[in-house]
Amino acid sequence: MSQGAVAGVDGASATMERAPERYGEVFDRGYQRYDGQRLGRRHAVWALTRYSMKRGMGIKKNWTAKIVPFLIYAAAALTALIPVGIESFTGQQIVSYDGFFATLYLLEGIFVATIAPELLCGDRRENVLSLYFSRAITRLDYLNAKVVAAGLLTMTISFIPAFVLWLGRQLLADAPLTAMWDNAADLGRLFLVGLLIALYLGTGGLMISSFTGRKSIAVAIIILGFFMLESLVGVLQFALEGNDVAQYIELLSPTRVTEGLVVGLFLPDVSDYPFSWWVYGLVMAGVVLLSYAVMYRRYVPRD
Repeated sequence: MSQGAVAGVDGASATMERAPERYGEVFDRGYQRYDGQRLGRRHAVWALTRYSMKRGMGIKKNWTAKIVPFLIYAAAALTALIPVGIESFTGQQIVSYDGFFATLYLLEGIFVATIAPELLCGDRRENVLSLYFSRAITRLDYLNAKVVAAGLLTMTISFIPAFVLWLGRQLLADAPLTAMWDNAADLGRLFLVGLLIALYLGTGGLMISSFTGRKSIAVAIIILGFFMLESLVGVLQFALEGNDVAQYIELLSPTRVTEGLVVGLFLPDVSDYPFSWWVYGLVMAGVVLLSYAVMYRRYVPRD
C-alpha cells in the first residue's frame, strides 16, 4: 500500500474517532387516566368568558392593543370624577343623569367597536373554533360566553362611571347613609339603563363581527354603520315631517332610543319624546334578541 493511501486511511480513522456517537432513549410513558378534579362544563364556559374579556382589553398582548381601551376607561372615569369634584366645591349638581349618559354614549360606541371584533374575529381568522368545540363546551356555550363577556365589559363603561357619580353625590350629602337610602331608586334606574345599553350595543357589535374574520373590517362596519343609520333616520324624519310614521322612524336610531330611555326614566315630566321609557326599553330588548338570533343561526345549527 502506498504512503498516500495509508495517510488517507489514518485520516478517515481520525475523523471517525472524533465524530460523536449518536445516542437516544425511548421512554414508554403509556396513557394514564386523569385522577384530578374535573371542573366540568360550567367552569369551561366561565374560563372562556374571562379569557374573552382579557382579550378584549388587550391583556397579555402587545402594549399597543391596550391603548384604546384604557384611554376610554380614563375618559369615562374623568366624566364621573370631574362633576363630583366640582360639586364638592359648589354644592350644586352641574350635570343630570340624562346628560351624563349622553356624554358617555360616544365612549361606549367606540369601546364596543374596539372590543367586539376582538371577541369573535380572531377565533374565525385563526381557525380555532374546532379546538374550542373539542372541549367540554358546545357552540351555544361559546356564543353565550362571548355575549356575557361583551356585556360585562360594556357595563364597565355604561354603569360603573354612573355608579361612581351617584355614590360621590351621596357621600357629599350631610347624611350620606340617609341620602343613599333616599336615592336608592336612582341607583336601580342607573343599573337598568347601564344593563340595557351594554346588551344593546354589545350584542349589536358582536353580530356585525360574526360575519367577518378581519377585525379592521368589523371596526369599520360598526362605526360607519352607526353614522349611516343615524343619517338615514334623520333623512327619513325630514322627508316624513308632519306624518305620524315619522315618530316610529326614530326607533331605528340607537341614539334616540338610548336618549328616550334615559330621559323617560329620570325626567318623565319634561320628556318631549313620543314614547314612554318602557317602549324604548322594549325596542332595545328586541334588538338584543334579534342580534342573538342572528349569531345563534351562524354558530349553533352546526352543533
